[in-house]
Amino acid sequence: MKTRKFIPLLLLLPLSSCSWWPFGKKDNNKTKPELVIANVDVTNLSVNLPTIPTYNTGSIRSDETYEYIDMYELSDFHGAVSYETESSKTNIGLKKLATYLNNKRALNEGGTLVLSSGDMFQGSADSNLTRGYMVNYCMNYMGFDAMAVGNHEFDWSEEWLKNNAELKYNTTSVPFLGANIVKKSQSKMPDYLKKSTIVERGDYKIGIIGVIGSRLEKSILKTLIEDFDFVSYGDIVSQEAARLKNEDGCNAVILLAHDQADLLETFTGVDAAFGGHAHNDYPDAYPNNTRTLATANYGTSVAHISLKFDKTTKACAGVENYNIDKFTSAVASLEDNAGISQIIGQYDPEINKVKNIKLGTCDGDLKRDKALKNLSNEAMYKSAVSAVKNSDSGVDSSKIIGAFTNTNGGIRSDISKGEITYGDVYKCFPFDNEVILIKEKGSYFKDHLYTLKELSCYRVFEDKSYFKDDEDYYLVTTDYLATSDQFKKFNSYTDEDLIRTGKVARDEIAKLIYDIDNVKVSQYDTTDLPYKQIPMMF
Repeated sequence: MKTRKFIPLLLLLPLSSCSWWPFGKKDNNKTKPELVIANVDVTNLSVNLPTIPTYNTGSIRSDETYEYIDMYELSDFHGAVSYETESSKTNIGLKKLATYLNNKRALNEGGTLVLSSGDMFQGSADSNLTRGYMVNYCMNYMGFDAMAVGNHEFDWSEEWLKNNAELKYNTTSVPFLGANIVKKSQSKMPDYLKKSTIVERGDYKIGIIGVIGSRLEKSILKTLIEDFDFVSYGDIVSQEAARLKNEDGCNAVILLAHDQADLLETFTGVDAAFGGHAHNDYPDAYPNNTRTLATANYGTSVAHISLKFDKTTKACAGVENYNIDKFTSAVASLEDNAGISQIIGQYDPEINKVKNIKLGTCDGDLKRDKALKNLSNEAMYKSAVSAVKNSDSGVDSSKIIGAFTNTNGGIRSDISKGEITYGDVYKCFPFDNEVILIKEKGSYFKDHLYTLKELSCYRVFEDKSYFKDDEDYYLVTTDYLATSDQFKKFNSYTDEDLIRTGKVARDEIAKLIYDIDNVKVSQYDTTDLPYKQIPMMF
């Protein structure tokens, strides 16, 4: 992925009376200005940071026997900056999250920790356009004590992972933890990450270890992590926990794992653990009095564990209580935090220039597993056809047979009935995936047409009889899928068989909606050709 500096603008350039447009025209008597989408120059945007409040200066909650440390954790926030509520879930948003956490701190003024198990930034126009800086600044202001690195922290390249890990809020920063992340070229963990960090509350030292699931390399665009290895973390955690307690004198050790909570092992010396990645609330217990929790996604819940410590020996005596606080529309009554509002407000003018641009309307809900997947595949197909027609790639556009994507993870949300903005499209397609073509012989397609349910397709052929064995054909998808080992291992193509278009899938989908103007859901909510599922291995 290329890392670019962007200027905050959106240009509408008029086309000539019969100007070329890859998706056709709705009305031949009208010309529509071309949609050119740019981004926010986050590196040159000056932000006046409010003073961080002083946290954890009061007394630690206690009774006659024990003192208590309360830990609040959320993961997979995915840049859910704004408060939103629907019938089934409520995203608390940053402004109200800060108030919520302050209210919790007031219950234990000297003994509260705020933690994250990763995937905090990637996922919304607000966060993506600022490459995580806005959310990162807000986390610093809210007093986050540590964060495990998640797979989506790699989505904007190592440069931006490093930028966020080293981002200073005046003189402070949130520690980014990745004890099992190895940089292959250096045979060690990157210098900008830490295995662990120590937080002090009163007389107590709390060690915090952070790891990422070793299998999650498959959840990242391959080209972004070629120099990284996520190694098995069982021994790493046990050894680091022992070091924190025996050498650094920690009274307790907490594990932050960007991994499914039900896959976490019981590690010697770990007193509580928080998982992530699965996007599910997970309360469960492991032996030896270790408590493991995980929260769902987009700020819909916060996990809470309270550890108790013997007042005399200062030893951790286990878990006092635990819970998952699932948010409802009742959090609307929480006041917007003034400091967080000040940070976000400085970014809003530049972000809104991009995300609030109107693309069109739809007469019903575009569901991600129905109409929206069909529309997105059509957009990628037409984008690829246009790209090769206007290039010297040598690809015969008539041999492009279709386009496919994965709806499970590739499309993150629905688009509601009514006006459609670029921000709406961004929420559904937050990744900067490139439109790419895969070349295969006709004989291969004929032999590999069977179903994989997670994929959807736009196609121009009816059945196997369309293909001639010795001729080249092209299938369109995203670079994430095309370069993924999970897909390549089932197919015969090599990297030399991939033709890059330089087009971002999200922007091509936005352009199609913009050109259609008034999207009719019934046109796309169908399984008939050309939106008929390809029963194939891809």
